[in-house]
Amino acid sequence: MTNPRLSISYSWTSSSHEERVLKLAGDLREDGIDVILDKWDLREGHDANAFMERMVTDPTIGKVILVCDRRYVEKADARTGDVGAEAQIITPDLYSRQEQNKFCAIVTECDPSGKPYLPAYYKSRIYVDMSDPPTLAENYEKLLRWVYDKPLHEKPLIGVRPAFLSDDKDFVQLATATRFRRALDGVKNSRPNANGLTTKYFEYLASEMEKFRISTHRPEFEERVLKSIEDFIPYRNQYVELASELCIYGEDHEIVNLAHKFFEAIAPYRHRPAEVNSWSDWDFDNSRFIIQELFLYTVALIQIRKISGYQ
Repeated sequence: MTNPRLSISYSWTSSSHEERVLKLAGDLREDGIDVILDKWDLREGHDANAFMERMVTDPTIGKVILVCDRRYVEKADARTGDVGAEAQIITPDLYSRQEQNKFCAIVTECDPSGKPYLPAYYKSRIYVDMSDPPTLAENYEKLLRWVYDKPLHEKPLIGVRPAFLSDDKDFVQLATATRFRRALDGVKNSRPNANGLTTKYFEYLASEMEKFRISTHRPEFEERVLKSIEDFIPYRNQYVELASELCIYGEDHEIVNLAHKFFEAIAPYRHRPAEVNSWSDWDFDNSRFIIQELFLYTVALIQIRKISGYQ
């Protein structure tokens, strides 16, 4: 991996400010960043204007830090001195870029009202505040993440469309979402009605599983069994999430009673309904698979509870 290259624009405000800039540059180099700094890279006989222009136009320099204190902002806004010359080079590039990730202001000083000193051309942009010693370490990490393009909060990858939004008219949808959310909230927050909400969710889930019965008179029975199991996955995940929270926050007797009643309610789906007189033993394979999977998840979660010492 190539080390990122970065240049620093700053004002020679005072010897202490220059020392602060040198320390920042040194820290960045220790963290793998190839820092371009006038005190290191601008020598006698070099063209200062060419050096400043290179800071912006050199394609190998991917990042530019603007170290902003009061004097830097005054020079940048008045277009005076080296900082003013740099501002004239930076401003067109800053506004013409579609990807606004090359420049970042580092605030090292605030005005008497507590507002950060920022050049006029940068005021609407996000900056890194390094004016407050207690937050220096935290904000230095933000700076590093910006340089390496590794933000703290990465945008998740785009997944696939939820199965229940499918155009497939045979997709089975259970109306359990509201009851699930209420039960989950009750368990997580130890609400007085948590047990009642959870009981209602399990009862309703058990009754809704009638929708997963498969008619043996329809073609492609094996494919329908597999599709039925796949369609149940979102509801299995709901069950597992709620059961996991129960095993963390619930009481032993509540967990056992809820599990016992639930599996007692869904056990009949493993066999033929009373009104069915003609059937094959494999007609209920999808329900058997679903129930067995839920049972194994439940046993595993209870075991984890015991091992973790939640009881």
